[in-house]
Amino acid sequence: MLQVRDLTIIQSRDLRTLVDNLSFHLHEGDKMAIIGAEGNGKSSLLRLIHAPEQSFDFLSWSGEISKGGCKSALLEQEVSPALAQQKANKIFADFVSDPELYSRASELSLDIDLLFSERPLHSFSGGELLKLRLLHILMQKPDILLLDEPGNNLDLPSLQWLETFLQKHDRALLYISHDEKLLSNTATSIIHLEQIWRRTEARSTVSKLMFDAYREQLYATVEKQNQMAAKEEQEHEEKIKRYQQIRDRVNHELNTISRGDPAGGRLLKKKMQSVTSTGKRFEREYERRTRRTDMEVEIDFFVSDLSELPSNKEVIDFHCPQLKIGDRVLANNLKLSVKGPEHIGITGPNGCGKSTMLWAIFQELKERTDIRVFYMPQDYSLIDFPPGTAIDYLARSGKLEDSQEASNLLGSMHFSREEMLRHPDELSGGQKTKLLYAKLRLSQANVLILDEPTRHLSPLSGPTSREALRAFGGAIISVSHDRMYLKEVCDRVLRLTVDGLTEEDPAYFA
Repeated sequence: MLQVRDLTIIQSRDLRTLVDNLSFHLHEGDKMAIIGAEGNGKSSLLRLIHAPEQSFDFLSWSGEISKGGCKSALLEQEVSPALAQQKANKIFADFVSDPELYSRASELSLDIDLLFSERPLHSFSGGELLKLRLLHILMQKPDILLLDEPGNNLDLPSLQWLETFLQKHDRALLYISHDEKLLSNTATSIIHLEQIWRRTEARSTVSKLMFDAYREQLYATVEKQNQMAAKEEQEHEEKIKRYQQIRDRVNHELNTISRGDPAGGRLLKKKMQSVTSTGKRFEREYERRTRRTDMEVEIDFFVSDLSELPSNKEVIDFHCPQLKIGDRVLANNLKLSVKGPEHIGITGPNGCGKSTMLWAIFQELKERTDIRVFYMPQDYSLIDFPPGTAIDYLARSGKLEDSQEASNLLGSMHFSREEMLRHPDELSGGQKTKLLYAKLRLSQANVLILDEPTRHLSPLSGPTSREALRAFGGAIISVSHDRMYLKEVCDRVLRLTVDGLTEEDPAYFA
């Protein structure tokens, strides 16, 4: 159905290889997930497969993409501004006489009345919008469905619905996701796009394993490879040490031999040539050694050892009679009390006011002198990054030692040197997330206000980020729909409703 052979994708801006020599087949009924760290070319791969005949200004490619006459449909990660302004009844106008429209809407658990609504798409909730967009591309009757982060912006019930839809979908399915639980419950095979050696070399892996099994195999393989690399490095160091001792001894003998012993001098020169030849051989062998590899799981988020808060410390006793945007009332009688190192997760449907509530909490806390607060918004466009590079953003003093510390932090988060020297607005969503974690570290905060803190992170670095946040000894007040984050990091999970905060149903993230 879909056949990709020897595909290489190169980013035009810096001539970096995103995908290297990728080959795979996708058959009817397959559910293949694309995983990898941010900026590794996942979305570029989907767009290229959907429209290989299109000219892309931001990339070049070589290889073969064949769909065998089959039709694909692509659900982009973000809704284009033009589509967001369109009314629902307009985008379905061409299908109203097709019975499949209504059977598909029922399959998607979509209210039929929404198909005839004059509301623009941007006014619908995240779950409704996803279903409307899915219905629209399904009505194009594709053989191959390409989905770029379909779980973004969905509340917990909608995520459960999406899993069921993907499990039951009978066509060829290729999709990107950062949601570990969704991957575990739906993917039957994996494409893993990596940037190794500190993002200087692309590696593409295709596995017929399910996500959990692939991750376990990957960890074991990398651990074995790195152990072998460490052993070979140690053996090389011992060889070089012995070689240097022999070379120094022969060199000493050459310098001290009597001029009256020319024969001995010639023998020593030959011996030095042999020793030098051995040293060169050792270096050639070392060039062919097993090399260490790095992967997303090794990223350090640098928050687990920040300052702790005592258990009786009152962080906030928040009370808001009415949460509003303009004249619109989002929720009534909001109350939230947080003490000490509590980790709070807040859920709820899109548009219910979670981010608005988080911002109000931050405004109440930011002037406090007895705590240090760090705020991470969901929408990074709200951050006014000053001119300069990512390093400059972290090292505002401009001092050499501060710039070096910033560079070291970003290097530990797998930034390439070229990415460190970009303006933050030029970084991918995931790289911005890591940049903010580095900023968090330097701020030495003990209260974190986090809006979707794991949204852009690779599913392979997710466990590391959760472990770090779980070990954080300060308070966390967060909004998230990441079920693994809610389960592993949060002491309490609350759902925002029009009547205030209530305990979330633990069945959603069990």
